[in-house]
Amino acid sequence: LREYQTVVLGALLHDIGKVVQRASTIPTSKKHTEWGYEWLKEQGFEEVIALSSLSHHYHKDYTFNSNYSLIWYQADNLASGERKDVENKEFEEAEWHKDVLLASPFFRVREPIELKPVERLPYLPLKKDLTVETVIYDESESPASQEEYESLLRNFEEDLKFGKDNNYPLDFLLMLYQKHFSNVPSITSKVYEKMTREEIKEKHPDISLYDHSKLTAAIAGCMYHYYKEIYLQRWNQEVLKDEILEVPKEEKPYLLIGGDISGIQRFIYTITSKGALKSLKGRSFYLELLTEHIVSELVKGLKLSRCNIIFSGGGHFYILAYNTPSASKMINLIKQRINDFLLEKFQGELQVHIAYVPFHPDVFFGRDAEGQDVSTLWASLTEKLEEMKKKKWEDNLHAVLEVKQPKELNASCEICFRDDLPLRPLIPAEEEEKVSVCPPCFDQFHLGEMLLKFSKKDHPVIYKLGNKPEADNFIKIDDKYYIFSGYNENLASKAETIYRVNDFDPGHYTHPEAVHLSLGIYQHPEMKELSDVSNIYGIKRIGVLRMDVDNLGKIFSQAVAPEDRTFSRMASISRKLNEFFKYYLNNIVEAKEINSPIDLAERGIKTSGRKLSIVYSGGDDLFIIGHWLDVIEVSMDINRYFREFTGNPYITITGGVAIDHDKYPVYQFARDAGGAESFAKEFRTDKDDKTKNAIMFFKNLPFKWNEIDHVLVRMNLFVNFIEKRKDRLVIDENKLPRTFFYRLLCLARRFQEESVLILPKAAYLVSRARFGNILPGDELRIKEAIMTANEFEWKVTQAATLLTLMMMRKGGE
Repeated sequence: LREYQTVVLGALLHDIGKVVQRASTIPTSKKHTEWGYEWLKEQGFEEVIALSSLSHHYHKDYTFNSNYSLIWYQADNLASGERKDVENKEFEEAEWHKDVLLASPFFRVREPIELKPVERLPYLPLKKDLTVETVIYDESESPASQEEYESLLRNFEEDLKFGKDNNYPLDFLLMLYQKHFSNVPSITSKVYEKMTREEIKEKHPDISLYDHSKLTAAIAGCMYHYYKEIYLQRWNQEVLKDEILEVPKEEKPYLLIGGDISGIQRFIYTITSKGALKSLKGRSFYLELLTEHIVSELVKGLKLSRCNIIFSGGGHFYILAYNTPSASKMINLIKQRINDFLLEKFQGELQVHIAYVPFHPDVFFGRDAEGQDVSTLWASLTEKLEEMKKKKWEDNLHAVLEVKQPKELNASCEICFRDDLPLRPLIPAEEEEKVSVCPPCFDQFHLGEMLLKFSKKDHPVIYKLGNKPEADNFIKIDDKYYIFSGYNENLASKAETIYRVNDFDPGHYTHPEAVHLSLGIYQHPEMKELSDVSNIYGIKRIGVLRMDVDNLGKIFSQAVAPEDRTFSRMASISRKLNEFFKYYLNNIVEAKEINSPIDLAERGIKTSGRKLSIVYSGGDDLFIIGHWLDVIEVSMDINRYFREFTGNPYITITGGVAIDHDKYPVYQFARDAGGAESFAKEFRTDKDDKTKNAIMFFKNLPFKWNEIDHVLVRMNLFVNFIEKRKDRLVIDENKLPRTFFYRLLCLARRFQEESVLILPKAAYLVSRARFGNILPGDELRIKEAIMTANEFEWKVTQAATLLTLMMMRKGGE
């Protein structure tokens, strides 16, 4: 273990000299390798780890003199496959450009249909924004000056002090690298001015120091285990130079492991309206925790680190590992153990599929001798997983198909309807409504209850324990126990792992087993059940929003040019997507810390926060439930910030909204919102339109995102004729008759069938209106909006009128 830690720590820290050098007032007085070695020694790192800075580039005294140094040297080469052209001397300028900003990795993604490249290069400011990250388009707006690097290094060093007493735990360093170096370019090369602007753009650095260092550490850890196991007798006796640097074409030392939990949709949504929010939140979070549990057990079983987790979210994960007999055996053992637990607990409703594909190190550069590249590697893995899903429980069919006798006659769980388990009361006996549920639903409901308190805490913590705790507020997964709380010294002393959720405070990582974990967990503190927020403004309704990224499969398989599809780049794009949906989404949904959140009724959202709950988010999609108006508004904020986060107009997001009463079944909410999302994805403005990039708030009224502004302008025009009150809008009868908007809605709907034949009725409606105390020009604008033969304008009017009427109603239908 100590040897492995040394190898991985050295690999993670190998390029720290680049930051130290850029922060110096005399940067060219030494090479970055020398700057790094001296800095590591000053911070108290062991000599052997400090040597990683010198030996990861060729050094005559160190690189080829030990297996450690060879691993650092080759791991750095493999992790920087995207630089093979940029670092060619033919393209480098004589002058060193340390002020270069990092380009967003999303700029490599071309338009998925016609493969057009982005026109503007989006940059990331050097200092990472921990609230919501947005790109900039002008390098001069935020130059990476020596002073900024000096400040960045000083802040990193201050945070680093919290890990010194524990000998700088790897997970602590990984958190600090993510916090400080996610937007630091791993190289600062610029190319000759004789090249075209497009060629220069294509060569701009877009891999961060964090992503490069993390992948280097992951590869180094794999190399250590592979070569020590395959060459056990020689490992401690000789330097394996040829074996490490010249891997035969037929040898495949690496594995890409992929995992997929099946049964997610049915598991989450097959519940009644009883205890709906807590059950829904609990079930969704259980799956998030299950995914994390599987990933952490694989990493632990393979004796790897969290550096090797390429992606984890939405019930899917990818891990970089080594290809040895012991690794394959361990993967299969863990898969079998967890599936045995899931079969016993959920009777086949959930199953984890885990597959792996071996590959040659040339894949890190792009393509190996057999033609395998990153895309085909992922495609092969996906194909294996899909084949597994077609043969669910093939080794346990007898147990899955066994007919279970009901435990109680005419009695079944009132949440999931299961009848083969004993039932217990969900709500205390003194409560009026008695609900009987099976043990799994009881656990998930109370997990949802725990999460209500959990999401309120400034610094929530999850404890992973190996032994059953004395407390009764735990969740058991496999053979481990999870407790949700604030920081508790007694729990910490017994924990295998302490997850610090969405927390970048280094003072909270003094425990050697503390790990950063990003989770979409926001829930408004006043929202304990759906009925708590259904009647807070306008019509009494709940809304559900489902969204996901458009053409994600094409983004990873086609939209990134073949020469750009290196392992590091694809991992970086995946990591950034997950960062948006798991970390930044919390702040966007809450609305308190973002700029200009949409607030259609001027309710003071920026102060009070949105009455919403994130049910799940991760990977590339999300599910949010809460007050209907907050749901509509937050969809617009999410779209806006997603565009500003990627800086790429070709990476779009589409959503669908379902709105109904708070007793409406959750599974039906999910189905309706999913149907609305699918309808929006199919919506095209004309025969030449090939984009998705849409939203549907109301049935049969989809809009492209760039059309939504028309709806908002029209609605704001209507609001000029309405009084704003605390809980609804009220029509001003001195300006318009009470029935005006109801009649206008009828006309808008009839336009779809009768077209211009409704205009005489529209003219009559306008003539009957008493345009009293109104702003100059409003009367003309409302007449222009109504007296038109334009189909799109009537569609806008229909949506805006619906919104207005729903904000005017209090309760009712």
